[in-house]
Amino acid sequence: MIRSITIGVPVFSAAPAELATRLAAFRKQAQALTDAAGLVPRTLRLTLPPPTLDAEASPGMLRSVVDSTHALAEAAGARWFCLPLNLFEPRGRAALLEEAQALVLRDPALFLNLMVADATTIGMDAAEAAARFVLKLSRRSANGIDNFRVGLSAACPAGLPFFPFSRHEGEQLAFSIAMETTPVALELARAARREGWALSQFQDRLIAAFARDMARIDTLGRELAAATGFDYRGLDGSLAPFPDGETSVAKVVELLGPSPVGAHGSVFITSVLTEAIKTGAARAGARTVGFNGVMYSVLEDNGLTDANNLRSLSLEKLALLSTVCGCGIDMVPVPGTMFAEDLTGLVLDIATLAVRLKKPLGVRVLPVPNKAVNEYTELNLDFLCDSRVMDPGISASKPMLRDALWRYAAERT
Repeated sequence: MIRSITIGVPVFSAAPAELATRLAAFRKQAQALTDAAGLVPRTLRLTLPPPTLDAEASPGMLRSVVDSTHALAEAAGARWFCLPLNLFEPRGRAALLEEAQALVLRDPALFLNLMVADATTIGMDAAEAAARFVLKLSRRSANGIDNFRVGLSAACPAGLPFFPFSRHEGEQLAFSIAMETTPVALELARAARREGWALSQFQDRLIAAFARDMARIDTLGRELAAATGFDYRGLDGSLAPFPDGETSVAKVVELLGPSPVGAHGSVFITSVLTEAIKTGAARAGARTVGFNGVMYSVLEDNGLTDANNLRSLSLEKLALLSTVCGCGIDMVPVPGTMFAEDLTGLVLDIATLAVRLKKPLGVRVLPVPNKAVNEYTELNLDFLCDSRVMDPGISASKPMLRDALWRYAAERT
């Protein structure tokens, strides 16, 4: 029922020795409480605040941060950690990204969150820099897998527990909890199909199940905060896949009607599921943070890869689903020849949805070198599913007019 406990670590405002001691104590207390509750998480993870350093003036500083974080991760029992980079500031951005690329290539525990938009502002230059980063990184391996650990985030709040869109904020140690809600949704969707329930009956039962489970997780979070002195930022009850061949968000949707996912009606059913998550959290009185929606992570969901293989999915359809779902464009294979201008445009489109709809979204694509549209990936990894390379769409015909930082008129006055 718990996918991960994500711990926010103020590495720039507290002594490493103190942080390590407190993280080790948190690990021990978390294990005791989760074991007693029968809610053992799959993983513990660390997330950091974005560094404010000037990479040009302080070369190598980012590497120092990453190296010191390994000791903290060991103390916490964390397998991975996420480093967010705020790309709004032009000074030092190129040097920052160059150093970050070298680090992610050498360090398999490191995830990167490239921040391209906040709640009111879209970084147009930041979006382009992030797109070029992704395309350049994709060419450093035979299958483009390194971009699995790189996300471009738009309006994602601090404390969001899902990688790679996570970041920490503030001077206190904090944590949030990513739930596993897909199994209960699958169970109820199968019962609804088998017994011929009305859609409203299914949603009511799903809301009740979510409220029950979220109340339980929220209580655990508050108890853990009281026992450790860490701030509890909340839970994220998103429907997320797990690449075990069974835990598929696509299968939930298809049991309720639209088959394969991407067929007409998919947006409607997605909205029903998203409302169930949010209503369940409200009914439970749970503190929430993050997406709390339906996550269409293509290469992590065997049902989504099946739909993609049938050409039922496209970047445009996934963008449309992002208006009512959770995380945006996630884990999508595209050809390694995708133009930077086109990827930049896609990032700007998703950032626009995030800002205008006031919801967190992200972009995580895997440009695959030497693979054309409709050819199949060859990732050969047990935690990902192979699928056909998706068509990136029509190329932009001319350069886009731009501001370095775009704010809509209401925010400019």
